[in-house]
Amino acid sequence: MHAVFDASVFVRAVVPLEPAALRWIRWAVAQEISVGVPDLVFAEVGNALCGYARDTKLTLAGAMRRVDFVARMPLDVREHRTLVGAAVGLAFSRGLSVYDACYAVLAEVEDAVLVTADRRLAEAVARSELV
Repeated sequence: MHAVFDASVFVRAVVPLEPAALRWIRWAVAQEISVGVPDLVFAEVGNALCGYARDTKLTLAGAMRRVDFVARMPLDVREHRTLVGAAVGLAFSRGLSVYDACYAVLAEVEDAVLVTADRRLAEAVARSELV
């Protein structure tokens, strides 16, 4: 099985522990599924975890360990510059941000299931799994 994870899956798997997101992460780490991501995912995950640290829901060291864990996962990373042209059109037509549309475009191009905690994004993609 091939999937595309958006940033929310990684964040929900590590803070707080969301069982459905954690299950997808475990499958990816065990390489039971292949996972594609646009390279912007690392900045989005880092930004979210930094926010948790600022809100004292995580220590800075804890946030950094989680970012490192995501960075070391076996992921098929795609440059978002190869996705952004199509993402602009998709964002416009489906009412998404261009960031979110990068995940949607990647999922559609790779005929993958999009895994997300974002209901609006999940509803904008034919093959999606909401965690």
